[in-house]
Amino acid sequence: MASRLFAFAASLALLSLLIPSAYGKPASFTVMKGSNNIFFSVDIKYDGEITAVSLMQTDSPFASGHGWQPLTHNFGTVWNYDPKDPTLPPFSIQITDKQGSKLVAKDVIPPNWKIDAVYHGNLA
Repeated sequence: MASRLFAFAASLALLSLLIPSAYGKPASFTVMKGSNNIFFSVDIKYDGEITAVSLMQTDSPFASGHGWQPLTHNFGTVWNYDPKDPTLPPFSIQITDKQGSKLVAKDVIPPNWKIDAVYHGNLA
């Protein structure tokens, strides 16, 4: 009985590695010093190689029709957004990984974001 239970648990563990989670891949986003409504810098921690990052403002009147806006790679895992118009969060973050997959953390940066705050989300 115990060996059957162990075999079942091992099978579930293997399946969890082979099938992507319905909840996405965990990531954390730290708002960097210097960020404000006309410049935004974020440190992204994600278990994978990020090749591009984009941001979408959910509620901004300036965001309509603009869709995903690219961020520039600053250094390490830090990415910057320097828009022409003031920003209005919440922000959704889209990353492109080494395989070319685009993954999104919807509204991960809240309207009342704070400098040095870490926000957790799932990239799906």
